[in-house]
Amino acid sequence: MAASRSVPRPDITLGTTEGVMSLLREAGDPVSRNWLLSQLKNSGHTTSRARLNRALNFCFEHGLAIEGSKGVQWTHTTSPSLLRALVKGNRL
Repeated sequence: MAASRSVPRPDITLGTTEGVMSLLREAGDPVSRNWLLSQLKNSGHTTSRARLNRALNFCFEHGLAIEGSKGVQWTHTTSPSLLRALVKGNRL
């Protein structure tokens, strides 16, 4: 029986993921992946595009960020009114 091989995914550190999450929170507006890479580099935390993509995928999978036509944007909130609206399905 042949073992199935999966494509290895880039290994990322918690520091990279936290850095990306922090930049997205502070930006407020949609940002490009190139902007994120340059900001990480400016802060002394260089990473590869593959590792950035993996960190962003983590954020997307956990509902912390979204990607649209204008870029990547932080969406996570702990606002009680917004959380109630999500549960009830009300429109804001």
